[in-house]
Amino acid sequence: MKKDDLGMRTEEERIELIHRRTAEIKEENRKKRQRIMGISCFAVCMLVIIGLGIMMPGLMQNAATSTTVAHNSGAASLIGSSSALGYIMVGILSFVLGVAVTISLFYLRKKEEKVSGENA
Repeated sequence: MKKDDLGMRTEEERIELIHRRTAEIKEENRKKRQRIMGISCFAVCMLVIIGLGIMMPGLMQNAATSTTVAHNSGAASLIGSSSALGYIMVGILSFVLGVAVTISLFYLRKKEEKVSGENA
Protein backbone atom coordinates (compact mmCIF):
# COMPACT_ATOMS: atom_id res chain seq x y z
CA MET A 1 0.00 0.00 0.00
CA LYS A 2 1.07 3.56 -0.61
CA LYS A 3 1.60 6.05 2.19
CA ASP A 4 -1.53 7.97 1.26
CA ASP A 5 -3.52 4.70 1.46
CA LEU A 6 -2.84 4.45 5.19
CA GLY A 7 -5.14 7.32 6.18
CA MET A 8 -8.69 6.97 7.39
CA ARG A 9 -11.08 5.66 4.76
CA THR A 10 -14.77 5.50 4.46
CA GLU A 11 -16.49 2.16 4.26
CA GLU A 12 -17.16 2.63 0.53
CA GLU A 13 -13.48 3.31 -0.16
CA ARG A 14 -12.43 0.20 1.76
CA ILE A 15 -14.98 -1.92 -0.11
CA GLU A 16 -13.72 -0.50 -3.42
CA LEU A 17 -10.12 -1.33 -2.47
CA ILE A 18 -11.13 -4.87 -1.49
CA HIS A 19 -12.95 -5.37 -4.80
CA ARG A 20 -10.03 -3.98 -6.78
CA ARG A 21 -7.52 -6.23 -5.00
CA THR A 22 -9.82 -9.24 -5.42
CA ALA A 23 -10.02 -8.54 -9.15
CA GLU A 24 -6.21 -8.27 -9.33
CA ILE A 25 -5.78 -11.61 -7.54
CA LYS A 26 -8.31 -13.30 -9.82
CA GLU A 27 -6.52 -11.94 -12.90
CA GLU A 28 -3.15 -13.18 -11.61
CA ASN A 29 -4.61 -16.64 -10.96
CA ARG A 30 -6.19 -16.73 -14.42
CA LYS A 31 -2.87 -15.85 -16.03
CA LYS A 32 -1.09 -18.57 -14.01
CA ARG A 33 -3.64 -21.19 -15.07
CA GLN A 34 -3.40 -20.07 -18.69
CA ARG A 35 0.40 -20.24 -18.60
CA ILE A 36 0.36 -23.72 -17.03
CA MET A 37 -2.18 -24.94 -19.60
CA GLY A 38 -0.12 -23.61 -22.49
CA ILE A 39 3.09 -25.16 -21.22
CA SER A 40 1.34 -28.47 -20.54
CA CYS A 41 -0.18 -28.61 -24.03
CA PHE A 42 3.16 -27.81 -25.60
CA ALA A 43 4.90 -30.49 -23.52
CA VAL A 44 2.31 -33.14 -24.42
CA CYS A 45 2.61 -32.31 -28.13
CA MET A 46 6.38 -32.52 -27.94
CA LEU A 47 6.20 -35.87 -26.15
CA VAL A 48 3.87 -37.27 -28.81
CA ILE A 49 6.11 -36.04 -31.61
CA ILE A 50 9.27 -37.34 -29.96
CA GLY A 51 7.58 -40.65 -29.12
CA LEU A 52 6.46 -41.14 -32.71
CA GLY A 53 9.91 -40.13 -33.93
CA ILE A 54 11.54 -42.72 -31.69
CA MET A 55 8.98 -45.40 -32.54
CA MET A 56 9.00 -44.95 -36.34
CA PRO A 57 12.53 -46.28 -37.09
CA GLY A 58 11.74 -49.47 -35.19
CA LEU A 59 8.54 -49.94 -37.12
CA MET A 60 10.32 -49.34 -40.41
CA GLN A 61 13.06 -51.78 -39.41
CA ASN A 62 10.50 -54.45 -38.56
CA ALA A 63 8.68 -53.85 -41.83
CA ALA A 64 11.91 -54.06 -43.84
CA THR A 65 13.23 -57.25 -42.19
CA SER A 66 9.99 -59.20 -41.87
CA THR A 67 9.44 -62.06 -44.30
CA THR A 68 5.80 -61.25 -44.75
CA VAL A 69 4.72 -57.81 -45.81
CA ALA A 70 2.06 -56.76 -43.36
CA HIS A 71 1.98 -53.13 -44.47
CA ASN A 72 2.45 -52.70 -48.18
CA SER A 73 0.72 -49.35 -48.50
CA GLY A 74 3.48 -47.11 -47.20
CA ALA A 75 4.81 -45.59 -44.01
CA ALA A 76 1.45 -44.22 -42.86
CA SER A 77 0.01 -47.71 -42.69
CA LEU A 78 2.52 -48.55 -39.96
CA ILE A 79 0.54 -46.41 -37.52
CA GLY A 80 -2.80 -48.07 -38.23
CA SER A 81 -3.89 -51.45 -39.49
CA SER A 82 -4.82 -50.07 -42.90
CA SER A 83 -3.39 -47.39 -45.12
CA ALA A 84 -6.48 -45.19 -44.78
CA LEU A 85 -6.34 -45.27 -40.97
CA GLY A 86 -2.61 -44.53 -41.05
CA TYR A 87 -3.07 -41.51 -43.31
CA ILE A 88 -5.95 -40.27 -41.18
CA MET A 89 -3.77 -40.54 -38.07
CA VAL A 90 -0.89 -38.72 -39.77
CA GLY A 91 -3.30 -35.99 -40.88
CA ILE A 92 -4.75 -35.58 -37.39
CA LEU A 93 -1.32 -35.53 -35.75
CA SER A 94 -0.10 -32.97 -38.31
CA PHE A 95 -3.13 -30.79 -37.65
CA VAL A 96 -2.63 -30.99 -33.87
CA LEU A 97 1.05 -30.11 -34.28
CA GLY A 98 0.14 -27.14 -36.47
CA VAL A 99 -2.40 -25.91 -33.93
CA ALA A 100 0.08 -26.30 -31.06
CA VAL A 101 2.79 -24.38 -32.91
CA THR A 102 0.33 -21.65 -33.94
CA ILE A 103 -0.96 -21.21 -30.38
CA SER A 104 2.58 -21.18 -28.99
CA LEU A 105 3.68 -18.52 -31.47
CA PHE A 106 0.54 -16.48 -30.77
CA TYR A 107 1.25 -16.45 -27.03
CA LEU A 108 4.93 -15.63 -27.60
CA ARG A 109 4.00 -12.71 -29.84
CA LYS A 110 1.41 -11.48 -27.35
CA LYS A 111 3.97 -11.69 -24.54
CA GLU A 112 6.59 -9.80 -26.58
CA GLU A 113 4.09 -7.05 -27.39
CA LYS A 114 3.20 -6.75 -23.71
CA VAL A 115 6.87 -6.56 -22.68
CA SER A 116 7.69 -4.01 -25.39
CA GLY A 117 4.61 -1.98 -24.38
CA GLU A 118 5.75 -1.90 -20.74
CA ASN A 119 9.29 -0.86 -21.71
CA ALA A 120 8.10 1.97 -23.99
